[in-house]
Amino acid sequence: MDVNERRQKYFVNGVGDTLEKLNSLPRFISRQNMGKLLCYNELFKMTENVLGSILECGVYYGNGFMTYANIAAALEPYNYQCKVVGFDTFEGDVGLTSEDRVNPLVKRHEGDYNAEGSYTDLREAIEIYDGDRPLNHMEKLELVDGDLTQTAPKYVEDNPSLTVRVLHLSVNIYQPTKAALENFYPLMPKGSVVAIHGINHSASGATRAIKEVVGDINNLELKVFDYYPNITYFVV
Repeated sequence: MDVNERRQKYFVNGVGDTLEKLNSLPRFISRQNMGKLLCYNELFKMTENVLGSILECGVYYGNGFMTYANIAAALEPYNYQCKVVGFDTFEGDVGLTSEDRVNPLVKRHEGDYNAEGSYTDLREAIEIYDGDRPLNHMEKLELVDGDLTQTAPKYVEDNPSLTVRVLHLSVNIYQPTKAALENFYPLMPKGSVVAIHGINHSASGATRAIKEVVGDINNLELKVFDYYPNITYFVV
């Protein structure tokens, strides 16, 4: 039995009811997921006092989306101007191009990362979240369903006051990454942060999109976290 199978079995059979397990979550999560939580927290704190919302492009089961949501509620409970907005097809990857298939490390296919039922499930998570935060009469979390090549420009058009504090790109493929950058990057003030998954490893399409929209890599100060190097970021 590998460590993840053992961890899963331990979560089911370990002492305590479900609520007690949730309240002692570090018993069950991996060091990698602990590193990811710390990474999201650091990206949030890095943009303290920067005006804007947090946009996550690529929601999947909602780990990052709800992590940002809970960090925002814990650290800036009265910052009603900072929304957390998640963009996803909720049907997996769509629109793969040759730019996404040049990396031998990862074989990508249409429909990869399809978290079936995630959209409906996360609607319930949002309702529970709203029951445990200040200013819960004001919308804090938003899910945008659809292909970013269509939803990104529409969201900008529908929200003319939008500024972006964190643009978190975890779709990993060329077309949606490029669409997100083309539409959201111009709305990012100085001090805001762009975070990208898989650069210099598995996301050749996302890397190409950054070069085309933001500019030459040698003009960017790309950084990683020692404890979670899968996420690259740069400060605008």
